[in-house]
Amino acid sequence: IFQDREAARYRRVVREAADITKLELPPMAAAMLGDQALTEQTFVMWDLIHDRTHMRGDLPFDPFMIKQRMPYFLYSLEELRCDLTAFRESVRIQERLSQQDGLTEAEATTLEHAALVQYAIIFDRIFRFAITGSRVRNYDGLGGQLLFAWLHQRGVLDWTDTSLAFDWDGVPAAVVALGEAIDELYWRSIDRPKTAHWLAAYELVRSTLTPAPASVWARGLPDEILAGPPKGYTDSVLDDEFPLSMFYESL
Repeated sequence: IFQDREAARYRRVVREAADITKLELPPMAAAMLGDQALTEQTFVMWDLIHDRTHMRGDLPFDPFMIKQRMPYFLYSLEELRCDLTAFRESVRIQERLSQQDGLTEAEATTLEHAALVQYAIIFDRIFRFAITGSRVRNYDGLGGQLLFAWLHQRGVLDWTDTSLAFDWDGVPAAVVALGEAIDELYWRSIDRPKTAHWLAAYELVRSTLTPAPASVWARGLPDEILAGPPKGYTDSVLDDEFPLSMFYESL
């Protein structure tokens, strides 16, 4: 119900971020920035898949985590999981319809939006989400940081000579791989105690992002916390457990 607002924010932020980072936008992504209605419809498709995903998959916990207090990076992974599922499904739709002859008008529109959803998720996550709001338990911001660093470390995102560039041929496989890593975490955690799932989730994030130097979690939680109630685990997480990288500080 907020697609008009979200689309307007996306167009404004991505236009500015692309200019600052000297990013050459693909033609379809650039066209979306000039068309509010097209961006709104793209966000509708993204959200329809995202919201449904909260109730789908191998879920070790209540997907909406109602009345639960958990380390905020767990919320980061759940929201990112749903976004990456929307990305993955859009890739599948694009591949299927691209190979199909005689598309109906509805199918042709769906094919266009499937490609645009992929750009929207990447640019909204790495540009707007990562640096919007405070650093206090900002799980959407952390999800954006994780996606950026994952793509950078797999060589499909490049930041050289103060210019940002993507290997668009390699991006889909890299994004899908991150989604699969989160899915694997969830599947394994069905058989784990809750706090063991939390520790495994932290290691997944930590394998890509660097924790704050003062992090108790990074040094290893002491035995009294490990043997105690879950509240001790959550209370030990810093408000900004994974600070912004130097790229984001500059941006």
